[in-house]
Amino acid sequence: MKIAILDGYNLIYRARYSVPKWRKPSDHSIVYSFFRSLRPLVEKLEADKIYFVLEGHPKLRMEAAPDYKGTRKYEKDEPFQRQRKELIKLLVESFQIEVIRHPDYECDDVIAYLVDYHQFDECVVVSTDTDFLQLYNKYSNFKLYNPIKKDYSPAPEFDYVVWKALRGDSADNISGFPGIGDKRAKTLTESPEKLREFLDVDPNRREKFEHNKFMISFHDLSTETNFERSVPKSNWAQVKEVFEKMQFSSIINDKSWDKFVNTFKYLEG
Repeated sequence: MKIAILDGYNLIYRARYSVPKWRKPSDHSIVYSFFRSLRPLVEKLEADKIYFVLEGHPKLRMEAAPDYKGTRKYEKDEPFQRQRKELIKLLVESFQIEVIRHPDYECDDVIAYLVDYHQFDECVVVSTDTDFLQLYNKYSNFKLYNPIKKDYSPAPEFDYVVWKALRGDSADNISGFPGIGDKRAKTLTESPEKLREFLDVDPNRREKFEHNKFMISFHDLSTETNFERSVPKSNWAQVKEVFEKMQFSSIINDKSWDKFVNTFKYLEG
């Protein structure tokens, strides 16, 4: 089987920022942009099953570092929040796509869990988040598809988690080591001896290194049961009714609508 695992909020934010600036933020432009880009993506992947993964609260990481992701700015405007809820509701109620989240873990952890769960299937994760590169180090059944570049990301030639633990991740507010950039981090990662020498200079270095690895590595959800999952189902009458109300004329005209529905039909089995 071929499994497609979609990084939900990553795709939603992509839809948000692909909306032309001249469009009013109060209309349904984000919903339109999202579904307009979802159809060709599903068509290209030709997966037998599709997951759409949502965020939970990063409970363990927040306990380890209360300032985790403290530098991020989030979209809090009402039109964005409303449209995000609208499109997720439509996916849950009317598409043959399983929407899944865990309340206590990030989307990334759930995606890693799904790749492991389907380790005997071909798994394609769709996201622009490079943290998923670490899955190449563990799974031979995994590929990362970048929806902006419209191409697969190559596997790293080194241990991604070790490399990132050394250089840090400013996007998640995880500080690296002073003087360690991409190049030196790669050198240390590729040489266990040099890495050991670097970490042994100061006991605090190893403690920080292990902390960073914990923050960056995906957490093991194999014993978790508290997943929130939708039951995939198709309801094209409802989808068309919603699209009509939102005036998505370029999707629901006779020619385009047939193409839209037929793209998802094969998921119904």
